Amino acid sequence: MVVAASICFSAQAVSADEPAPVRRTLVPLKGDRMPATLLSISTAGEAAFAGDGGERRLALGELVAWGSPVEPRAMVQLVLADGGIVVLDDAMPITEDDWLIAGAETFGTLKLPLKLLAGVMVHSPIDPQRRDQLVARIMSPVAEKGDAAAENRDRLFLENGDELRGRVVALTDNGVEFKADVGPLSVERDRLAAIVFDPSLRAKPSTAPRTLVGFADGSVVSAKSMTLLEGHAELALLDGPGLAVDDAGPVFVQPLVGRVVYLSDLRPAGYRHLPYLGTPWDYRLDANVEGTRLRAGGAIYAKGVGMHSASRLTWQLDKPYRRFQADLAIDDQTANRGSVVFRVFAGPRELYKSPVLRGGDKPLSIAVDLGNARQLSLIVDYADRADVLDHADWLNARLVP
Repeated sequence: MVVAASICFSAQAVSADEPAPVRRTLVPLKGDRMPATLLSISTAGEAAFAGDGGERRLALGELVAWGSPVEPRAMVQLVLADGGIVVLDDAMPITEDDWLIAGAETFGTLKLPLKLLAGVMVHSPIDPQRRDQLVARIMSPVAEKGDAAAENRDRLFLENGDELRGRVVALTDNGVEFKADVGPLSVERDRLAAIVFDPSLRAKPSTAPRTLVGFADGSVVSAKSMTLLEGHAELALLDGPGLAVDDAGPVFVQPLVGRVVYLSDLRPAGYRHLPYLGTPWDYRLDANVEGTRLRAGGAIYAKGVGMHSASRLTWQLDKPYRRFQADLAIDDQTANRGSVVFRVFAGPRELYKSPVLRGGDKPLSIAVDLGNARQLSLIVDYADRADVLDHADWLNARLVP
């Protein structure tokens, strides 16, 4: 059962002594992107923005994104079962029966059912790549390849690299009471890297339309609906109890509703990679080829496709689409290295070929006329130096009917 949760933001009016609201990049489905401030979102799902040209109104279904997620602070973090992140204060969360209780910088005191959680990062790595890898380990339903028995147990990742399996009895201010195979253990907080709750008990992901909403502390949650009127915002989460927020408006909004269809939400029909020297690379959906968050031009992207040269990824489309849109870039993970050519095909016809894009180049925005094609292929080719660090990102890759 999906339980709606309400989040209320009480944003104070900006005084003459306070800085003006930060303008963030507005990417509409039609028209040019521009820096803008989010003013409101109505109950009818219409968003109002203030930019250099005045006020602009868009239905959420006509909005690709406003702003972008920010790097979470290196604090205790909840990893939600749907992949969301909630940044906590520095105190250890505790459990009462089947509930977790914690203090969050943005949301205040939280009380969440354990079934909505994948786990807890007790010591969040400062390095973004290591942090992403830890999140991926927490989200994984299997502890080790081929270890089916570990799927139905809690796990503790320790700071020294060890892993314990068993059952979490309780989270306390000082650490975890844990029943392991060797018997009951008290594991101090300083020894913990992360806590993973039994994946078999997680709530099933909701398929309802949602909007991704991010905050300045790095938290990102999925909302079933959202309103923002006169400095007061409310969100109905896909799952969970009511939450309250004071003086912490969103910095990122990306509706996954309406006319936009993201390729990463569709199942590819085929994939082929031609290794340059024998190292195989798979594609990734909503991640780069290393499996970490999509980062390009100093920004984080929640949606997209990660590929490596030379490869082709194909989709059979269930209906005709008029346009394909995306931002093309080499992932920031390469530290300004790598070089590729991006190509778009509809069946055997090449519709687009990019110039050579290199690590450190700003993302290149494209809009390709598909002519109602029913098959779409994305190709990444070698460029300057064979396939060295050719971590290609198709950012916000989307179809428009």
